[in-house]
Amino acid sequence: MDKNYTINIDHKLRIIKYTHSGSIKAEDIGGVWEQFLTMKEFTQLKYNLFSDYSNGTFQIPHSFLPELMEFMHSIKEIVRGKKQALIVNDPHNVATSMIFESKANKEVGFIVKVFTTQTSALRWLSV
Repeated sequence: MDKNYTINIDHKLRIIKYTHSGSIKAEDIGGVWEQFLTMKEFTQLKYNLFSDYSNGTFQIPHSFLPELMEFMHSIKEIVRGKKQALIVNDPHNVATSMIFESKANKEVGFIVKVFTTQTSALRWLSV
């Protein structure tokens, strides 16, 4: 599997910056979340997530959403109250991300918000 993403930690802003480009499949997202769950900044120190998909295209069917939400429920204690800014610009990515935003907020208390620019996303994360 080609690695088409990067993960960096901004300790000053207490943000985990994740950038994913190219074709993005469900297993790619799963692999990244496995990495997040090994990071003390994510699991213990309550760092927020900055996920930039602006140069990527989701190749994930809407039918995957229940499986994703089942996973979110399994890690609810880690993500509850945590923020994730999603940067997307492709119309399909925006639609998929907004459905996830709504479900994550309501079902597990994971405060997800969709943005089109890095500036607005970082401003929201630092509040």
